[in-house]
Amino acid sequence: MRAGLAGALLAPLLLTACSGAEEPTADDVVAVAWSPCDGVTAARVSRIAGEPMVAQTGTAEQPRCVFTPETEGGPAYEVSYLWFDGGLDAALDSMGAASTRLRPVSVPDAASARLAVRERESGILVTGFVQTDGLVQSVNAVQIAPYDKGELVTSTTGLLAALARTAPQE
Repeated sequence: MRAGLAGALLAPLLLTACSGAEEPTADDVVAVAWSPCDGVTAARVSRIAGEPMVAQTGTAEQPRCVFTPETEGGPAYEVSYLWFDGGLDAALDSMGAASTRLRPVSVPDAASARLAVRERESGILVTGFVQTDGLVQSVNAVQIAPYDKGELVTSTTGLLAALARTAPQE
């Protein structure tokens, strides 16, 4: 039952990421100019999450930036990004009702940051966005029950701060 719940919660997270967990080669590094995983390592996310994490970076053809727990039941984080000329607040505000679930959060080194929390009896999903210059990065964090909402919100906000700190200059 617990594995089914984990699969149901992780399916949207994993569908947004590509498969493959190979270590990047020199050719991969040349082929991909930048990834959020360039500045945020499994060790760093482990410190933020308070438990050991494993990074999955994929390949040049199928890049990904996912951090999964070494122990069963811990949180998982998927990071993505988009180069965007407009402001995060304007883009999200133009979404109308969908953006009402996103609340502003304070993130050092960020022009803007927003966070949404969706709780279910079976688990929790926290989604965050952080903008630096023309870059918008997002984090989807998921954890099956039992979970600590405060800890997952804090770790997701901490990961947003780490992403803002390590973001490339435009």
